[in-house]
Amino acid sequence: MTAILLAGCGTSGVNGVPALRAAIGSSLAGAKGKTVEDQNKIDRTMAPGCAVKLYTAAECDRHTKASAARRVELKS
Repeated sequence: MTAILLAGCGTSGVNGVPALRAAIGSSLAGAKGKTVEDQNKIDRTMAPGCAVKLYTAAECDRHTKASAARRVELKS
């Protein structure tokens, strides 16, 4: 599914990582989930972008720290 989506982006004018990154944005980094499952979904969304360096190391680090802090809040 992801390959089809990325292929579709390539044919509709988005070309390369900078354009894809601009389309996806970086506002998800540090987003807060309302439940542990919400936070898991956010983390699963961020992980591939960090793995392929779609997001900067600083953005991924910021997300990791925000996710850990949010998980502590959710346990309280």
